[in-house]
Amino acid sequence: MANGKDCLVGDIILKIKFDYLCFMRAIKNIETKISQLSPGLIGELDHYLDYLINKRVVHRSQKLRQDWAGGLIDIQMSAIDLQKKALEWRLK
Repeated sequence: MANGKDCLVGDIILKIKFDYLCFMRAIKNIETKISQLSPGLIGELDHYLDYLINKRVVHRSQKLRQDWAGGLIDIQMSAIDLQKKALEWRLK
């Protein structure tokens, strides 16, 4: 008699095989569709695939840089005056 752990492992293996077969069927369907495309559409498909691949790329966030700190030390304005001046620059 198999214990629960063996049944769980068997279920996992069965799921992996099923997923693999579904994946292979999808690949075969895609290959069939690609073979029906004209050369111009294959070029478009190539660009679209590049787009999809790059869309999924996870960009790592960089460490917050604070090398700007103290950069305005020589300006003789209050923070409020500087905010008003920045607003004027944005509205131009």
